Order: sequence, then structure tokens, then C-alpha cells
Amino acid sequence: MTLRLHDMCAGYPARRGHRERRVLDHLSTTAEPGELTVLIGPNGSGKSTLLRTMAGLQPPLTGEVLIGETAIGSVPPTELARRLATVLTERELPPLLTAREVAGLGRHPHTGFTGRLGPGDHAVVSWALGAVNAAHLAERQMSELSDGERQRVLIARALAQEPSAILLDEPTAFLDVTSRVALMGLLRGLARERGLVIVVSTHDLELALRVADRAWLVGPDGILRTGTPEELTERGLIGDSFDGEELSFDRSAGVFMLHPARARPARLPEDPLLTRALAREGWHPDAPGPALLAIEHAGDGYEAAFDGRKHRFASIAELAAWARHIDDEPALLPAAPTAVTDAVADVSTVSGYFELEAGPPTDGWRPFSDLLADASALKERVDSVAVRLGTTETRVAASILFQGLAARVWSPALGALIAHDLLIDLTPHALYWRSAPSGPLPLRAHPLNGWTVARSGAAESGRVVEVVYRDVVTGLLEPLADAVGGIVKLAPGLLWGNAASSLAGTVRALARNRSELTGRAVALARDLLETGLLKDTGELAEPAPGHPFFVRRSCCLYYRLPEAGKCGDCALIPTQTRREQWARQTGGTS
Repeated sequence: MTLRLHDMCAGYPARRGHRERRVLDHLSTTAEPGELTVLIGPNGSGKSTLLRTMAGLQPPLTGEVLIGETAIGSVPPTELARRLATVLTERELPPLLTAREVAGLGRHPHTGFTGRLGPGDHAVVSWALGAVNAAHLAERQMSELSDGERQRVLIARALAQEPSAILLDEPTAFLDVTSRVALMGLLRGLARERGLVIVVSTHDLELALRVADRAWLVGPDGILRTGTPEELTERGLIGDSFDGEELSFDRSAGVFMLHPARARPARLPEDPLLTRALAREGWHPDAPGPALLAIEHAGDGYEAAFDGRKHRFASIAELAAWARHIDDEPALLPAAPTAVTDAVADVSTVSGYFELEAGPPTDGWRPFSDLLADASALKERVDSVAVRLGTTETRVAASILFQGLAARVWSPALGALIAHDLLIDLTPHALYWRSAPSGPLPLRAHPLNGWTVARSGAAESGRVVEVVYRDVVTGLLEPLADAVGGIVKLAPGLLWGNAASSLAGTVRALARNRSELTGRAVALARDLLETGLLKDTGELAEPAPGHPFFVRRSCCLYYRLPEAGKCGDCALIPTQTRREQWARQTGGTS
């Protein structure tokens, strides 16, 4: 038997001194047997008025409420009580009555004038208590029961009426989470197992949308919209009715998300719990603008990337507590993977030293960390360079190997930064190498991540220089210098002069192939040459615009190769000779 609204208006009739007040108008819908129907809507939208009208506690202003094919207004009260039961938000109950006695009150529409319960009535009461899993409470007084237990007894009272439909007003109010879930599951089960029409008014929206078969949504505009929870969600009606400045309904997750005063964009993995926790701290994956924070799963924990740094956390709680205190505006933003790949592919066309492959290592590729930790692997590279250069001096081969490797990491790092305002995230454990018969050492990165400079053209900012130095010098070249020093004794000044010379070589390559980048390349290199271990290694001169040259202050030992002479940066070249070389290469300007 259905419960149907036919062009009904719920409200309050005119009284002395008061006009008629229509709360909800033109309502036409049906609650079907075997389904749990939830009545939802914002406070003050008219849910309680509608429920009271459906229960026959106040007449409709126009239209009808039909139970089956009969208008409830034409059904005598006793007969209506046999067809329709209500469970209201009763907080005051006779404290000395037992649960069985309260449930027995539901039999009064069936007992006649005396009100006595017969054996059949007692059987129905026992069945009703059992149906709501409250049989064990039968002999306990109501004053001894918890809120959840009381609600079960009140539903048993409604079942004892043996109705076709039950209307419940806020049955989960005052219950804890576990009890709310259990009670809504119970109501859905009763609807399906007993073929009952059950309509529940509730403010517990997220739970209602998870368990209901149908939803009646009373919007702020006073219009009743019906459908499955998924249909109402997909049409955006839930959000339209409940979204506010600080709260919005997430369609995909089916939950409400907080919107603090400042919503900051973040790139997050598919992790609803993480998303919810960070939303409380003001971080949202759908906030406008490029992501300021990027988080990935890392083993059993999380890795957060912010302003050129990465942080590890063992739990969501630790991560959320850290994210709560981020107030700085970052100079570096986590770059989109495609932006990193595109930038690397572009600068790889400058020369072989700028090439950097992307992808997981396959056969033949070895971690760059091997060169730092495995003396035999590094010694093998030194010996290979010695053979190629035709020298037996290990010191010379080690010096030139170090300079070549420095050029290999400087080139893609500085090329992507200067050409695309993008800083590649290079670490020894994400970088791989393999042997090659000649040419620059092949390098591959996996994963290939990076940082976008927040302000376009600001690659020369102090924060950017700091991160470049940290990643290339501190992260790669300094441990490489230590490893080289473990094979052969070389003065630190020599090695850092080599690192500076390879930096200058990267700038010259960019100047030759991307002349429009020369100015930025020179400015960044000069800032780096004033930093840490590179300080006092030499000077980047520009005797003519677009023609940078490096004058180093230490020797790389290149002159000790058979018939090699001196390298272009050699500290041993007389000043006048250098000026003449510059003049020839810059078209006569000295």
C-alpha cells in the first residue's frame, strides 16, 4: 500500500490576526512499499510541517494525502492508526514502564473498549521487539535505556500497530554514530522484509544518502524534488540546497567538505580520508590556481612537496598537523608531470650534455648512487676516461671525469630552469646512468618530477638559487667529489673549479644555441658562483654581449694530457693572450 501526495499544500490556515501561510505547495509524489524514503532539507524548509500533514496531525490546505487509494482525512482515527504509525521525537516517556509495556501501547488500535491485550496481542508485541533487536530489553524500564535503545522500543511500538506505513521524525537525533548507522540500517531492513512504506525525516544527510532507496528533498525555494540519492546528487540538487560559504557537498565522495576562509590549491592522490583531513586545514584539490602543495603515497606513509622541499610523514594526522602551519607563499610550485617532460624534451635538443631520458630503468641502467657508493664502479669510469684520453695519470682522468659528470647534471637542470622556469628534481636515487662507447654519459630520471618557478622569469631569485645549489652541488656533486677523493688525491679547489667550469660551459652552450636566453643564463651562473663551494672558483666574464667566458682560479690538469695544451678556461693563460682569444671569438671586441 503506497503513501501518496496528490497536488497537496502543507501549511497553516488563516486564524484571527494571521493570514493563511503556505509552507509547501503543489506536492505530488509517492512513497512505495519496500523502500526506505528519506525526507531531507535545510532547517526551516518545512520538513516537520510536511511530516505532520502526512501523519494526519494537521490537515492539508489543498490537495490530499492518500494511503492506498483513500484520503487520510476520510479515515476514522482508529482505522488510520492501524494503517499509519508515527515515531516522533519524544524525549519524555513514562520512566517506570517497561519496554514491553511501551511497545504494547501500539496494540491499542486493535484492543477494543477495554484496552486489554490478549494472547495474540502479546505475540505481536514480542514479534515487534524481536524485529528491532530489542527483545532483550523487554523487561527493563525505559529510564534504564540508552537513547538508541529507546528509539528501538518506539519503533517496536509503531510495528505493533501492524501498519502499512511508518513516519519517523528525526529518529537518529541524540544518537552516537554507531547507533545512527544501526538504526537506519534497521529501518531499511524493515521496509524491505515487511513490505512497509517508511518515510524518515532526518538532518543526518550523508548517512541518509548512503542507505535510502529514495530521497525527498525540500529545497530552500520550497519545491519538493524526488529521486534516488544518486539522481539528486548528479543533478547538483544536494549542493544547491546545502552548500554555503564554508561547506559544500562533494558529489563523488558523497560527503560535505569544509571551505575555510582561504582555500589553497593542492595536488592530492585518490585518498578520501587524506582529502578530508587537508580540507580542514584549507587545502583543496579543486581550489583555483596552480597547486602550491603536492602529496603522494610513499610506502606506508606520505611525501609532501612544498616550495622546493620534500617531507615524509608516517600518518595523515602528522601530515595534516604540518600542513596547518604552512603560511608562506612559495617561490617554487610542484610542476605538472607533463610540464617537466616537455621542458626536458625541449632542452635536450641543445646538445648531448642536455639530454635526459624519462622512464623507469631497464637493462643496463644503473643508479647514479652507484657512482657515489661503489668505488669499483667509479674507478671503472675513471679508467675508461684514461684510456679514451691516452693517459696513465689517474689524477688527470679523475679530474676530467668529474668535470664531465658535473656538466651532465648542470646542463639539463639549468637548461630547463632558464628556458622554462622549471627546476628538475634531481636526486641520486631518481637518476640512472649507463655506459656508452663515447660522448656524454647517458642519464635517465625516474620519477621525473620538478618545480615551477612561481613568478615567471624569476629564475634568479635567492630561493631558486638555493634549491639549484642544494640539488646539484650538495645532492650530487659534493658526494661525487668525496667519492673521487676516495680513489685519487685531488685538491678540493681543483674539483670545485671543474664544477664551476662545467657550469660556465652550460651557459656558453645555451648562448650559442638559444641566444635569447644568454642574459638569464649569465645572471643565474654568476649568482651560483657566489654560493658555497663555488665561491672564489673563478669569474664569469662577458667581454662582449652574448659571449660569456669563464676565467678559473685553479688548474684542471688538462695540460698534462699528451699534446693537449691548455683548456679554454685555464688559469695559466696570460692575461694578454686571453684578451686576444676573446677578441678573435667575439669579432674584435676585447
